[in-house]
Amino acid sequence: MRDQEQFQMGRLKPPSHDGMQAAGTGSRPKYQYRLLTPGKNEIRLMKVLPAANSTDTIHCELLHTTLDEAPPYQALSYTWGDAAGARPICVDGMNLPVTQNLRHALHRLRPNVEPGLVLWVDAVCINQEDVSERGIQTGKMREIYRHAETVNVWLGLQNHDSGAAIELVDELNTCTPSEVGGIIQDPQRADQIKALVVLFRRQYYFRIWVVQEVQSARKAVVYCGPNVIPWIVLDKVCDILKREEIHLQKIFYKSPSFIRTLVSGGPRGLQLSRYSSTDLAPPLSELLLSHKSKKSTDPKDKVYALVGISSSRNSFGPIDYSLSVRDIYTHTARHIITTSQKLDIICVKQHDLDQFQLPSWAPDWTRPPPHPEHTVIGLHHSEEDFAAARETEAIFEFSDSGYQLKTKGIIIDTLKATSCAFKRTGSQSEAKPALKTLRQWWHIFSATKGDSLPSRAMFCQVISCGNWHTYDGDNYTNKLNAMFSLHNSLWSSEKNPIMSLLSNDEVTDTIVACSEEDYEKFQFATILSASLTMNRRRLFISSSGFVGLGPWNMEESDLVIVLYGCRFPVVLRPVENNYILIGEAYVHGFMTGEALDYLRDGLLHEETFEIH
Repeated sequence: MRDQEQFQMGRLKPPSHDGMQAAGTGSRPKYQYRLLTPGKNEIRLMKVLPAANSTDTIHCELLHTTLDEAPPYQALSYTWGDAAGARPICVDGMNLPVTQNLRHALHRLRPNVEPGLVLWVDAVCINQEDVSERGIQTGKMREIYRHAETVNVWLGLQNHDSGAAIELVDELNTCTPSEVGGIIQDPQRADQIKALVVLFRRQYYFRIWVVQEVQSARKAVVYCGPNVIPWIVLDKVCDILKREEIHLQKIFYKSPSFIRTLVSGGPRGLQLSRYSSTDLAPPLSELLLSHKSKKSTDPKDKVYALVGISSSRNSFGPIDYSLSVRDIYTHTARHIITTSQKLDIICVKQHDLDQFQLPSWAPDWTRPPPHPEHTVIGLHHSEEDFAAARETEAIFEFSDSGYQLKTKGIIIDTLKATSCAFKRTGSQSEAKPALKTLRQWWHIFSATKGDSLPSRAMFCQVISCGNWHTYDGDNYTNKLNAMFSLHNSLWSSEKNPIMSLLSNDEVTDTIVACSEEDYEKFQFATILSASLTMNRRRLFISSSGFVGLGPWNMEESDLVIVLYGCRFPVVLRPVENNYILIGEAYVHGFMTGEALDYLRDGLLHEETFEIH
């Protein structure tokens, strides 16, 4: 690396392999960190000393420097791995335990000749036992990775098929656009494509911190065992795979998770936000939603790892690891509500079993979606831009403790009846239980709304949370036909509300165009799609006959409310003189501000709710 000769740290002569065997690790004392100077923007850098033998113990030196005056350095982006396998490296002649995955990365990157490698690695350059230092240094990580000449991405050691995956990446990167389709659709390439799925599912891509590390990098290089590939090449291949999604659907129609991994997982899963394409820092709420499935050893990092790359980095407040998870998550919810003047973030609630004693309105960011495809209405992938409260701003105040939210909204109704709940298993045999659940839902629905053609169309709208568009050509026809014909023995077409809609001539004409092979593929894809909006939800009927979908744990006598500043209706449960939030809801006929019209006409009334 250029200019490394300028990096002088009381250089140790790299020990020989024989010398290290003689000394052993047990004879060295435990490494003691020297404090960083407060107020000087100080960081530590490690110099990995060269070794002729790749199996030699890692020897390095630590330097204190300021971020403004740091010598040229590289940074490492990796996943810590299992701490149980920690073993020491030698830092300034002393032992510092690091995880096995970090040792593998350092062995891979370590040069075999002078002048060595200047590197920033969180586990070494931050005193992890010093809570105060950890908070301060965490707040600098965006700048640390921005200043690095190169960010080295370590995916882990080579396995039996990672080489095949890298070969496919190289080939897709260099082939012409006209050749891509042939490669993707070649049956003999199926194993290579599966190997790429495995590569994109490595634990690295599920670590919360790597989002900031990769997105802050000026240049990134990916290492997987002996293989090296520039990040920009992986990124280009992800674009190619996205363009080939329709072909991938035909190949892997029985394994939709493969398609999801190829087009939105791996490197694509580390993009800043799924919801905006701006180059500016996205809102913290967008980042939290985009990366809710990511993992961290410390639950506090589910928030702290994203603050620095969000538009809240200067307003969120200090990174403080001495605070409890409850305090951090509640502060995060208050911050988002206050800065946005909206209550949308409370709709993320999924903490059925509350491990942190959070208020019901504060999301638990450690709880990933039940399945990778799970959606929160409107907040995640939705074809509709819901606006139950239109452009109103939230009317709210927090209690002195910060744990109670007082807000105002419009009462739609009280729940009278709820169906059974549907919970996905994520298996290919999802269709049958989904259809059985729909049958029970239809019985409850039709008992109130009847069995007319309009009521059947309404049922389709409700079960899809408003995303079932009538008569939109082939896609609509295939969705309708596939959903229930897959298991039509469960439900005769005469009493099937969805199949009955196919009698329309405009729709029927398109059935002929659907080949038998494509039809089978639509069957699997469509029933999976239908089960997504049903997942962890119940159908409900209100006292006045309004219908919709709500959280799986909603109960009769719960209230359905439109809160000012919230795009989605919510379900609240009265508890003594207060309320707890159960979750968001789809209420047919109330998703685009109709509650405000009813309030104006005196048909509904508003109320103040103190939510605990």
